[in-house]
Amino acid sequence: MGLADKPDLVRVRFLDPVLSPGGLSDLAAPVTELADMDLSPEVVYVFENLESVLAMPPLSGAAVVHGSGYAVDRLARIPWIRDRGVVYWGDLDSHGFGILNRLRAQGIAVSTVLMDLDTLEAFKDLWGHEPKPAVGTMQHLLPEELAVVEQLAVLGNVRLEQERIDWKTALAALISPRS
Repeated sequence: MGLADKPDLVRVRFLDPVLSPGGLSDLAAPVTELADMDLSPEVVYVFENLESVLAMPPLSGAAVVHGSGYAVDRLARIPWIRDRGVVYWGDLDSHGFGILNRLRAQGIAVSTVLMDLDTLEAFKDLWGHEPKPAVGTMQHLLPEELAVVEQLAVLGNVRLEQERIDWKTALAALISPRS
């Protein structure tokens, strides 16, 4: 019928005005167009949930990307993300780790924030139940990450959604690991 395919869009917030193309700080653009941008951020954050993306304040040298759940594999097609590596923050649940596994499967160097046993325990009062946990092998997770996934199951498929962590604590953890 001659109709074009819907492009894969990625939502990006440029937290540093120096990185903002044409002054745009918040945009959703096709992967192909983002891949053509000549950018050199010092740090690229990838967050599972849009609310956390929108909450990030201005930050020198930084961009934050909405991972869009399991669609994170498209980020490997954007050189300034793929080549820089990312700081990933997802929900502390099996799907958050499933998304992390998928991101690493693309060959992207990934460090995580607030996805450890200490965080899980510190926010025990905010746990919920994950009704349909992710299944399958997560071969790209580190041993300590696999231990968290196992503990989530042992505790009855609990989950800690990222936006339930108070923002002051989250922001302090996100800014400290900048690489």
